[in-house]
Amino acid sequence: MKRPVYFGTYSKGAGNGLLSGEFDESTGGLRLGGSLDIENPSYLVFDGGILYGVSETETYDGQSGGRLFSAAARGGGAMSLLSAQGTGGGGPCHLCVKDGYVFTANYGEGSLSVFERDGEGLIKPSQLALSHRGKGPDPGRQTRPHIHFAAVTPDDKYLAVCDLGLDRVFFYPYSAGAGLSAKAKVYRCPPGSGPRHMVFSGNGAFAYVLTEMGSTVLANRYEDGEMTLLQEASALPAGFYASSKKSSAAAIRISPDGGAVLASNRGHDSIARFGILDGGALAPPEFIMTGAEPRDFAFSPGGGWILAANQGDNMVTVHRADTGEIVGRAGMPKPCCVAFGE
Repeated sequence: MKRPVYFGTYSKGAGNGLLSGEFDESTGGLRLGGSLDIENPSYLVFDGGILYGVSETETYDGQSGGRLFSAAARGGGAMSLLSAQGTGGGGPCHLCVKDGYVFTANYGEGSLSVFERDGEGLIKPSQLALSHRGKGPDPGRQTRPHIHFAAVTPDDKYLAVCDLGLDRVFFYPYSAGAGLSAKAKVYRCPPGSGPRHMVFSGNGAFAYVLTEMGSTVLANRYEDGEMTLLQEASALPAGFYASSKKSSAAAIRISPDGGAVLASNRGHDSIARFGILDGGALAPPEFIMTGAEPRDFAFSPGGGWILAANQGDNMVTVHRADTGEIVGRAGMPKPCCVAFGE
């Protein structure tokens, strides 16, 4: 079966920006198709036949901040812009689409913007923004808040927000009818670790936080907006930091069968695969070697393949999910996100 797939890239101009393709589930073949000239579409979510994304810039339409956009995706890889709104915060790098809302994580100012959307994918200007205050211990990366992730929890009761600059995960009360509350429960990560993204187990009982600066996965028991740490697992091989190399973690996913947590490493240039043990802890990782700086990766809808967006060498690699073997490559400028269509 052939599936539509979309790629965010750090690029702009004719033939660049947002790219579309077609992926063959039976062979692992990837064929690129159309493009839409949107600058730095760094994160994408496909929902209800509409592609939503953030343009990671510092200014948009003469105002400070990036933009949130929606696009129609049609057969043959054709795409067209539906709507766009300024985020009011610089460097938006992640988004969550839920009910009639879109939430954007603005890395630059450490803010979260909240938008309303209609059933046709049209986005209204943001009427609400939450901003964090403070700093972390790292003088190079944590001089201010840096929100890097937002997602509604599996119980539909909270919006989980990772702040890399503050070493904290915030759980803001949420409901479809009332929207978002500003009073959050707070989970504290190890100082200087830089929480970037997180995922939940299929039953919602466990949450796994990926730390960018620590290159670790924090395995937690989750219940009602609170997490209890079970384990801090390194996403790098033992002894890696004894070398002169550096690495930072980027993306985290749960395997389609729910049996493993996977996290990508930029520097070691790999995807660490952790089996999930009884009780939610993680087994020691195995490694799938990718291209340079895998900023994002995604399982194909059928679960048999992994596509890795290797920003460092301008290439998407196609891997067999069971063995990690690379079976194909597709060149594109600084790929940073992979999103399969419906």
